[in-house]
Amino acid sequence: MDMVKVYLDLPISGAILGWIQDGTLLWMVGQISSARVAWPRLLLGGAIGGAFQFMLLLNQASEGLLYHWVLSPLIFMFLIPWLMVTAAFFPLTLRRFLTIIGYFYLLSFLLSGIHWGIDSLNQRYFHWTITLWWRFCLHLAFIFILGEIGWGVVHRKVWDQICLFPIQIQWQGQNLKLNALLDTGNRLHDPLTKVPVIVVEFNHIKDLLPPEVLKMVDHLQRGELADDLAIPLYWEERVRLLPFHSLGKEHGLMVGFRPDRVSVRQKNQEYESNNVVVAFYNRSLSPEGSFQALIPPAILGT
Repeated sequence: MDMVKVYLDLPISGAILGWIQDGTLLWMVGQISSARVAWPRLLLGGAIGGAFQFMLLLNQASEGLLYHWVLSPLIFMFLIPWLMVTAAFFPLTLRRFLTIIGYFYLLSFLLSGIHWGIDSLNQRYFHWTITLWWRFCLHLAFIFILGEIGWGVVHRKVWDQICLFPIQIQWQGQNLKLNALLDTGNRLHDPLTKVPVIVVEFNHIKDLLPPEVLKMVDHLQRGELADDLAIPLYWEERVRLLPFHSLGKEHGLMVGFRPDRVSVRQKNQEYESNNVVVAFYNRSLSPEGSFQALIPPAILGT
């Protein structure tokens, strides 16, 4: 019986690089499909792809030791991608799973086509030696290039990092800390006092509001104006009704209030103001959950 000597350095290094590649691909799929996913889940999903990459390279190094199952189309076309997506994004509804796996296949096929085209051109014209490391770098680069060209993921993430600010809202002994996006298109002002308006996701502030205010917000969001909506006396001077013409409505009405103080931190500088209105928005402002409020440039003095 012939002995086969297999060196594991290439399969192990290929598996590690494949782990990073597949984790990055899953991250890009999450960004495109607006699916929230934690880094440990991405690492788990990428590890499944890395383990399969190890099997492929081990099969190649051993001259077909695992041939009968590792090259099966059912394995690399369906089982591995489905396991990766499920591990990274679980729990998933059927519709959500089909959306995410569709983006995964789309990016995977595009990347495969790009690599095939580069290899074909190289073999015909250039005859360069493309090492595993260079192929890894190209693969990562093309993931980001496809995400940017197709869906603007890269510049959106860069923009979010530049324009995201931690804010702190204080009123009546309450203290709420959120991440806010600088919205240069936010020109909302209180029609009475003309002060700028911060838009905050209602779900992040409702637990800190009095029941009477919550009841009033609920009625107004349903388009009802009831006469028996009594609110605490100290809230009567705080509550504001704000007309707007965006955020998914041509003509809408938001409820807001005047806090005691709002502070916005920008690097080593902090901006404070008590001339601001906080308005409630009953939907998610960020699909990825990276921010929960919108602040106008006026808050930063610009």
